[in-house]
Parts: sequence; C-alpha cells; structure tokens
Amino acid sequence: MTILFVTYGLPYPPDTGVNQRYLALIRQVSKRHRVLLLSILLGSAQKEYVAELKAYCDICDFVEPRILPWKEHLTRALKGLPLRRSPATAAFMYDELFGKIRQLITDHNVDIIQIEHSVLAPYVDAVPAGSECVKVLSFHNHVADQYKSMLSLKSPLKERLVNFVKWLSIAGWEAKYAERFDCSITVSHLEAKRLLDSNPALQVSVIENGVDAARYEFSGQSQPSDTILFVGTMGYPPNFDAALYFCTEIFPKILNRRPDAKFVVVGQGPYDVLQKLRDFPNVEVTGWVQDVVPFYRQAGVVVVPLRSGGGTRLKILEAMALGVPVVSTSFGCEGLELANRQHLLVEDASVKFADSVLRLLQDNRLAEKIRRQARQCVEERYDWNIIGRKLLAMYDTLKPAATPQPEVAPPAADGLS
Repeated sequence: MTILFVTYGLPYPPDTGVNQRYLALIRQVSKRHRVLLLSILLGSAQKEYVAELKAYCDICDFVEPRILPWKEHLTRALKGLPLRRSPATAAFMYDELFGKIRQLITDHNVDIIQIEHSVLAPYVDAVPAGSECVKVLSFHNHVADQYKSMLSLKSPLKERLVNFVKWLSIAGWEAKYAERFDCSITVSHLEAKRLLDSNPALQVSVIENGVDAARYEFSGQSQPSDTILFVGTMGYPPNFDAALYFCTEIFPKILNRRPDAKFVVVGQGPYDVLQKLRDFPNVEVTGWVQDVVPFYRQAGVVVVPLRSGGGTRLKILEAMALGVPVVSTSFGCEGLELANRQHLLVEDASVKFADSVLRLLQDNRLAEKIRRQARQCVEERYDWNIIGRKLLAMYDTLKPAATPQPEVAPPAADGLS
C-alpha cells in the first residue's frame, strides 16, 4: 500500500518524544509499504534533515511556517467556523499543504492518509471527493484534557488565560470532528476510553508509544550514582513545572539526607526558564544535547514528577530500557501499563517521592529488581517492533489487500501434463 503521513514538524532528528514516535512508526511502515511524508516545518533549519528521511520515504515534502498577524489569525479562525473547525486549528492551516495533500493522493493513488495530531485534523478536507483513501487521525494526546490539566499550574496569569482560551476553543471538538475519519489512534487504553466516552461512535485503535530496545542496550550491572535525572523539553510548561516542583519541594528533602546528590535536567528551553532552575543548589541544567543516553548511563534514578500534560511519557520507557529505575507521580506514568513497585515506584506526596528516590539510591537490591523487571516489560510490550506490527495489522483491517488468485498452469499443447 501507499501510506501518506502528515505531521507537525519534520520527524527528525529524534530528539523529542513526538519525533521518536513519528520516526519509529515510519520506519516500521516502510518495511512493508510505500511511505510519503508531508510536514509543517517548525523552522527553516529543519530542511537540512529532509535527506535523512529519504531512507524511509519515497517522497518527503514540506511547507514552511509563517507567523500570522493577529488579524489574519482571527480571520482564519472565523472562516473555519462554518467548516466546523476549532479556532485552535487556525494557526496550523496552510492552503499550500491542502494542495500538496490533494495532489499526492491523486497522483500516487494513496491508500491511507494518517494525520498526526488532532490540531491538523481539518486537512482531511484535502482528500478528493470520491477517493477510496482511508482516513486515520492519530491523537498524541487528548488536547482538551491537556490544556485543562495545565490550568492548575502556577504559571503567569497571561499564560493561564491563553491555556483557558485554548481549552475552551477545543473542548468537545476533537471527538466530534474525528467522525470524519475511518479510524482514530490513541497512545493508551486510557486515552482511548476518554475519546470513546466523548463519542462512542468512533472506531479507535491503541498504538502505544515505545522504545527501540535494541538501540538502548541494557547495562548488565547498575553503577552506584548520586545523580538524579529528569529529561524533557523545558519549553513545554508541564515539564518545566515538574522540574521546578522537584527543585523546590522534593530535592531539598533529599539533600538533607544525601548532601552529595545532584539533580540533572536535560532538555532544551528558553534561556530564562533554564536559568531559573540553575539557581538551585546541586542542580545542573544542560539545555539541548545531541544524545541523552550518556546522561541515563550516569544516573542512579530517573524522576518524572509531572502534574499536568497529556499522552504517555517516552522518557519513562527510555529509562526502563536502559536499566535506570524510575520514580514517578501517578500522573507522570498515566496511560502506561506498568505496576507500582514492580516496574517503577509511584508516589504523589513530595515527602514520599523523596523517600522513594533515596530508597532506590541506597537499596541496590531493590533497584536491581525493578530495573530488570522494567527492561523485561519494555522488551515484551513496548518495543517499537511489536508496536509497529500492531499498526501494520490495523492497516490491513482498514484496507485489506486484494486476495491473490491461485496460479493455474496453462494446459500442455498435446493435452498431456
């Protein structure tokens, strides 16, 4: 089959969770099918990575983003209302991309179009009338729930107002608009339930987030370390809130009992945001790094003290694959089918969270047990090869291939075989 992916951001380099997912699924699909890719670039610098994707994509094309004056943004939002588009999607709509989608479907007989992220859902209107192209919408998270959870963050008033407006403009819209698609994808059964609770008429498949277990080699023996690691894009408010919460409420409790402990925050973000974290004692902030694996290798514990957001956290699966024990809030590991005290430790109260981190740093037997069970879980349930096969099987149900007819040998000229 020919599969067309439409993404927000070129899926390379794999330095964010969303890019890791894009790239892993495209690689898996390209093993059996022809892949075409259309992306809205996050910036012109992304163009240099197009060549990297040619290894998996027959066609890799893009449109460049444009910052809209507020009047034009408002005009676009109003024009989208009669088309039942949420105003939250207006900033992502480009006539050029509509045209490219339509052209590719027509010229290349596309079997399935997979639109990644609900804010890009209106591009389904680019599918030509009468086309047999199957339409799939991939929810990386339920955006309305994501914005709603962010309303509880102690962020500046302006930021909270923006999140409230975004939540208001998209609440209830995603599940209703998804009716235009033949199938919706979620990253967890929890997200699937939420989507179906909003609209029971939808066909929903769960294609989880994962990790490349072969690439993330499991270290046979853990090394003693006082380093506590957090990985995440600091430009994303829930990640910054989690890191700041750890620095203010949890880490001081750890330092009282383990003064040599160090908290390392790995992830790009605005300078002022990173600087706020650097002001805390025993905290190291790296900014963007080319490869996170060496930081995992040096860590004794990975922490995920998230209190808001959406989807599921690839950073937990990365740590599990590499053999670093994890302490998370219940929100942080939400949607992942993991067992507390078997695959990780889960605590929400700051005191108990700190106690769990210290316990893993001190109790080598417990840390060893958890990291081995976590690695086994990754290999059996969250490896991209397993998840890729689920996606390919889903495609087969949506667009079953024509049943091949048995070959019949032509009769011999003299009637004898």
